[in-house]
Amino acid sequence: MKIINIKSILICVLFLLCSPFIWAQDYESQEIIEIDTLQMYIRNAQYKQAIEFISEKEQTKELLYQKALCYRYLNNNSNAIEILKPLTEEYPDDISLMLQLALCYEALAKYSKSIECYDNMLEIDSANTYFEVRKADLLFRAEKYNLALDIYNRIDLSYNPNYLTRNIAMCYEKLNQHDLAKNYFSRAWELNENDAYSANSLVKIEIKEEDFLAAYIDSERFIKIDSTDATMNALNAFVYYNMDQFDIAINRFEKCVEEGDNSLLVNRSLGFSYYLTGEDSLALPFLRQALLQDTTSANVVYVLGKLNLKLGYYPEAIDCFLKVIDIITPSKTLLYDSHKGLGFAHEKEGDFIKAIGAYNTTLSFTQKNNERMELLYSMATISDKKLKDYMNAVYFYKQYYSCLLNFQNSLKDEKEIKENESKLIALEEYIRQLEAEVKKNNSR
Repeated sequence: MKIINIKSILICVLFLLCSPFIWAQDYESQEIIEIDTLQMYIRNAQYKQAIEFISEKEQTKELLYQKALCYRYLNNNSNAIEILKPLTEEYPDDISLMLQLALCYEALAKYSKSIECYDNMLEIDSANTYFEVRKADLLFRAEKYNLALDIYNRIDLSYNPNYLTRNIAMCYEKLNQHDLAKNYFSRAWELNENDAYSANSLVKIEIKEEDFLAAYIDSERFIKIDSTDATMNALNAFVYYNMDQFDIAINRFEKCVEEGDNSLLVNRSLGFSYYLTGEDSLALPFLRQALLQDTTSANVVYVLGKLNLKLGYYPEAIDCFLKVIDIITPSKTLLYDSHKGLGFAHEKEGDFIKAIGAYNTTLSFTQKNNERMELLYSMATISDKKLKDYMNAVYFYKQYYSCLLNFQNSLKDEKEIKENESKLIALEEYIRQLEAEVKKNNSR
């Protein structure tokens, strides 16, 4: 019995001695399970679950950092900043915390605060070229192009020559220094023949400067390298359009459409190309789409008006001419053509009173005697034949008669003079007949 008691005591003592070790093992096992669980959530992009899991634990520096990352991955940068900002204040030399804070500020377009973070990191690690580049990138996005340029120019090109050269070009482009921009875009493209951004930017500047030969050479060169680039294909077609090679332009713009390019450049240029080659019905849908994409383009609206008029869509033509009159910068020629087109569309639609009103407005934009003659004759015949308004018909015929007299004074050929005199005599007689008709109507 005594032996059994001794054994029991020894077992109890052994249990007490081993308990802390067992408890420690249990704690470590539990901690490993929790770490594995958190890593599983983050690995599987279950960031919301990871945040909830972390929130139930003691908020250590590492867990807070992981929580901030999860918020950032969820595009909730404001919540991430609320965690990271105090952490960077508590651990000012921790670059990983400062870097994440910079990225959060950048995502919220708070570029100045993000730049401050990179300044802090550069104080810690002044030789870190990545921080210099990111600071320059942010200055560019903040539209501080000269400051960005200063940094780009002092960074060793061996860091990433194509990237730095392209960004220098972008700065010069924003500063409207197009010669330097072209030079650096060309260099960037030489450093990487697949650099579509630099090639496209170079061609865009050449087109803007109307250097279509250079744009043609460079666009053709890049297409040989990559024939699938949608932007360059559209630019190349646009070059052909501006070189008046409409058949080639149409063919290339159609390929852009087939590839799913529904941009304003493609729709507008393809529509104009069809219009200029007489393919009116093919031009119409593309110009209609271009107008939906840019409602302020007077040229598109005006050509649409002419197309609708030619194809017999008179209500649509009326809408277009009214719109172009409303949006154009006053130009006598364009205003004359637009008001005249409006009058003709109203006339074809059978709204003769509005047609006369539009033609009458057009008179104020006429610059030649023959233009006035045409308008006055149209108003006279509409009043006479369509409206049976003989009083107004007489009024317009008399003004037309005065224009014919002026026209005769400019004639030199005897045959033409005689023909015009015959017109004057016939018109004078017709006006007398109409005046008699007016008196007859008034006496009733």
